[in-house]
Amino acid sequence: MLDEALKLPFEMQLVLAAGYLAYRTANAGLDRSHKNTDIVFQVFVFGSIAYSLYKPVENCAPIAVAMLTSVLGALVAAIIWRCIGRAAIVKMLRQLKVTRENFSPSVWDSILHAREKWTYISIIRTDDVTFESNLEALPEGLPLEPMELDMDGNIAIYITRTVNPKGECNDLGVEGALDTYGRAHLTFIPVDQIKNVTISFATSITSSADFSAPGEALRDD
Repeated sequence: MLDEALKLPFEMQLVLAAGYLAYRTANAGLDRSHKNTDIVFQVFVFGSIAYSLYKPVENCAPIAVAMLTSVLGALVAAIIWRCIGRAAIVKMLRQLKVTRENFSPSVWDSILHAREKWTYISIIRTDDVTFESNLEALPEGLPLEPMELDMDGNIAIYITRTVNPKGECNDLGVEGALDTYGRAHLTFIPVDQIKNVTISFATSITSSADFSAPGEALRDD
């Protein structure tokens, strides 16, 4: 198949390459359920955008500029689709009561790709020990993101509080993530040891200053 692709005209190779890069950009983390037809037609759509940009620029600029313009144009289109277009189509279909589906491979994928700010996570292990991380309080400059998740459900967090099965809390604070020597401590919790996960999101009716721990009542000073 690769040999056949390399025999194609240069312009066609460019279109296919730009289309595929754009497809990967537009569907990062969402393509596990895609069939071959989904891939082919999306590569074709983004490749068409690349081609439509390549031809006009080729007539008035060096070929390298035309190539760069076409690839970047396809990638920009993919980013716009991922950030705005996809969500707009899903919202429209829901408002028209065509479907309640969000077109993500799973609910877990919907959580992973939620654009709202994550503020707190609580994980109950199968042994009923709870690990919590106050994402708002974590210091800048940590080697990895405050919370790392994968498609299989494994989670890694910087722990700021633990709760034992008896309900006794051990507040570690920022020191749970970063010790006095400046070493960061990331705890990996495999999916087979996870019983429950609660994730807190910032919303339009609350401010980031309101989040210290989930379930704490807001009080006036």
